[in-house]
Amino acid sequence: MPPKTLPGWIYRSESFHALEREAIFTRTWQLVGHQSEIALPGDYLRFDLMGESAIVLRDRDGEIRAFYNVCRHRAFRLLDGATGHCGKAIRCRYHGFTYGLDGALLAVPGEPMFDGFDKSCHGLRSIELEIFLGLIFIRFGGDGPSVAMQLSPYLEALQRYRIEEMQPLGPHVTTPIRADWKVAVENNIEGYHIATAHPGLQRLYGRNYRFETAPLGVSHAGGELRAMPTQTWSERHYLNLLPEVEHLEPQQRRGWYYYAMFPNLAFDIYPDQIDYFQILPIAPGMAMSRFRAFALPDPRREMRAARYLNQRINREVGKEDVALVEGVQAGLGSRGYGTGILSGQESRVKQFHDMILAAIPEASRQMLLEPN
Repeated sequence: MPPKTLPGWIYRSESFHALEREAIFTRTWQLVGHQSEIALPGDYLRFDLMGESAIVLRDRDGEIRAFYNVCRHRAFRLLDGATGHCGKAIRCRYHGFTYGLDGALLAVPGEPMFDGFDKSCHGLRSIELEIFLGLIFIRFGGDGPSVAMQLSPYLEALQRYRIEEMQPLGPHVTTPIRADWKVAVENNIEGYHIATAHPGLQRLYGRNYRFETAPLGVSHAGGELRAMPTQTWSERHYLNLLPEVEHLEPQQRRGWYYYAMFPNLAFDIYPDQIDYFQILPIAPGMAMSRFRAFALPDPRREMRAARYLNQRINREVGKEDVALVEGVQAGLGSRGYGTGILSGQESRVKQFHDMILAAIPEASRQMLLEPN
């Protein structure tokens, strides 16, 4: 018998959504951005997830730090915007508490009125942070393996792209999705649907698409693009114009590869650019994708054209994927479903389901009653 999927109710349940927050998202690494996005002291990135808000900034000594984005006085949110510059200090706009870029509480208006107050005990609370190949990760809690340990099976391949030297290629892009975060992740990590639902990718890959799983919730897919020209303008010109990238291995120079890390992160790795694709839970049956591309400086006209064509191709793939996951979400509540089955071509989905079950055993139940 083929393995079964997780039951449909967990993609629509308020109770299960609450379990996911505590058992998964407060315990796993989340990508905030790239070190190049906060190049100067006072530059910051903000990252919000399921009621928590974090700020990642560069301090006066050039060190990157992460803090909860909340004033220790009366819980006012300190910094707004996905990215920005806070100057030499962070000042709360409610009562004026002021924090240094190292998180220390520097100034308190009317400090003598706080009986027995010690500023040194009331700095911003820090968040665990790890920088991997120039990418900034945070973890709100938990004590599992590091990002470097999780991605160690693919470290050698990823290092060849010189990701830490890259710069942003276009803005942050967020897209609301009328589907649960798990549906979007499952769609992103399996290639079984490519032949049917992504004609452009099928033309580019042919039979070259491969996939594998690795320990600690990571996996890999993709392959070399076919040399055979297609009839589609964007695909044909991308294959013709893509210049050589000398620091890559031969198969990487003409390959599109995908790497995923539990629970909700994927990297798209191309010869001309990379991007991250992160699915953030909003509510049961609702999610948001978070995307940004990065690339090495390259003045060649052919490279600029290849990057434009790559994004043109993948925008179409993205539209196809949104329609697919929203179609799945619409069917998950049907009495005609319940649970599904998985093919051997969906081994990365099986790995994902096993990780969910390990974190939340209730996912094995056929139904979990919602509280009144």
